[in-house]
Amino acid sequence: MRFLTITLFLLTPLSVQAKATLTWYAYHQPPAFIFKGEYKGLGFANLTLQLLINALPQYQHNEVQVSVGRAMHDIKLQKNVCGFGIYPTKERKEYMVFSDDALMNRNVHVLIKTERAKRLNLATSVNLAELFSRHQLTANIIDGRSYGNYIDNLVANYPNNVFIQSAKSDTALYQMLERDRFDFMLTYPSSANYAIETNILSSQYSIIKIEGLAPFLKAGVACSNSAWGRQVIKDVNIALKQIKNSNSYFEALSSWSKHNHDHQLFRRFYYSDFIKNTSEKPKT
Repeated sequence: MRFLTITLFLLTPLSVQAKATLTWYAYHQPPAFIFKGEYKGLGFANLTLQLLINALPQYQHNEVQVSVGRAMHDIKLQKNVCGFGIYPTKERKEYMVFSDDALMNRNVHVLIKTERAKRLNLATSVNLAELFSRHQLTANIIDGRSYGNYIDNLVANYPNNVFIQSAKSDTALYQMLERDRFDFMLTYPSSANYAIETNILSSQYSIIKIEGLAPFLKAGVACSNSAWGRQVIKDVNIALKQIKNSNSYFEALSSWSKHNHDHQLFRRFYYSDFIKNTSEKPKT
């Protein structure tokens, strides 16, 4: 019997014996990706990515926590790695290949101490250029990260007002903001609320919309622009067509924002724009 078992193993095709490894890069950004603490693995990006992983059984999946800068560097070197929830920019498209939309989130806001916002008479929305030019405020952003074309282009015009931080998580930036190392932070509302609710931030803060931005931001899977990466993206797009029009995908994306005042707007955008290539009713 032992000889028979060994013989059968040797006759098994290599494609069945071993799967290609797909390494996913991400960094700790609650409540999107959560890699530690009470809610480890339960971020909305964690949950959504897991659905995609389940739909890609042809790969052996490996999740690694790295800084955004490290992820961009390794993808430029055409390593066999991918990122989930990567915003496509003109510069990134030179060395990355992107999937269809895979993640959506509420767009970037300004996070600033309430006392400072009142002193500057900031309203419910702000002109980001004026914060830099008129008010001479400073901000901190994560190295290698894109905040969308509008903000990326605007920030590039004020290099003396913007500090760049290499980090594996947003926590360090929130702590620096708390200590007044800079004046405000560009971040997602979900991330800011998580930092406030979990006492990473203890002062009073205001989360303010940025003029000129759409309410929601879409992103996809990005891999190295190589033969390997292009094949992965083909497989990812096939998987996304299978799972995006399901209740489970929407539930994963909205798992941390079901009680937000704009939840119904989020839902409408999801079904009218995010999955616009599908017309079927949600599947259970």
